[in-house]
Amino acid sequence: MELRNLKTFQTAATCLNFTKAAKILNFSQPTVTSQIRALEQEIGSPLFFRIGRETFLTRQGHIVKKYAERISGSIEEMKQALKNSDCSGNRKLVIAASETFCTHYFPPIIRAYLKEFPDAGIRMITCNSNEVIDGVNRNTFDIGIISDVYHKSGITNLVISDREDLILIVSRKLHETYSRSDLFARFPFIRYEISGPFREQMDSFIRGAGLNPKHMIETSSLEAVKSAVLNDIGVGLIARNLVGKELSGGQLVEIKQNKPVVKIRTSLIIATQKMSDSRTARLVELISLNWNGIQA
Repeated sequence: MELRNLKTFQTAATCLNFTKAAKILNFSQPTVTSQIRALEQEIGSPLFFRIGRETFLTRQGHIVKKYAERISGSIEEMKQALKNSDCSGNRKLVIAASETFCTHYFPPIIRAYLKEFPDAGIRMITCNSNEVIDGVNRNTFDIGIISDVYHKSGITNLVISDREDLILIVSRKLHETYSRSDLFARFPFIRYEISGPFREQMDSFIRGAGLNPKHMIETSSLEAVKSAVLNDIGVGLIARNLVGKELSGGQLVEIKQNKPVVKIRTSLIIATQKMSDSRTARLVELISLNWNGIQA
């Protein structure tokens, strides 16, 4: 059954006049008549009958009209959906991650992404892992980066890094001035404020190192942990990859531990249905491919 014949029939069935239908469709009247006759032959029943100068629908005509309108409506919905899909590149992709990830990790990834999609819009939101999870669940964020992993139906969790370990850091100045015992006795212990598996890993590290810090400073910013230690405020607990440059440059010193390494994971989370969008999927792929090659 050809859609063009159904469309011609629907127009003729609405105005009940082949001449008017031809005018609306910009067809000749014989074309309208021919297409309706073809549809009637396919169905095996007449769709119109005439009484004097008036044209009416047969019982079969009413049935075909009802379903033709449904088909027409579905086609229009499909066209609108395709149009919205074509315009998806104009929608801003919202990415949420910690300040450190947004500042140091995403610039080279976004640069590579924009080479492929120069018209793409991106919005970066800085927040902690708990806020990232909440935003992805509420559909406020498209892509989120969190510490550790998150499992929930409808959410895809991709581990993008599991090579890094937690370390204790201190500024070069404090390291050269105070002994290990004095550092923990005199200065506060600085760590990332978060609940869930990552906090459990930090607590495990502290217990395993035999530490019992008397003063604790918690901050929701990983960048703030690093900055506080660089400014001689205290001893920090942080992932190695987040202070790689400062360790290499000598501004920070790792306080070595005689204990098993506590490995941490970094994950990308996204509503599973959003992976069907090709542009979003490509950004996820670029993040996964490049994340471990970036040094904060």
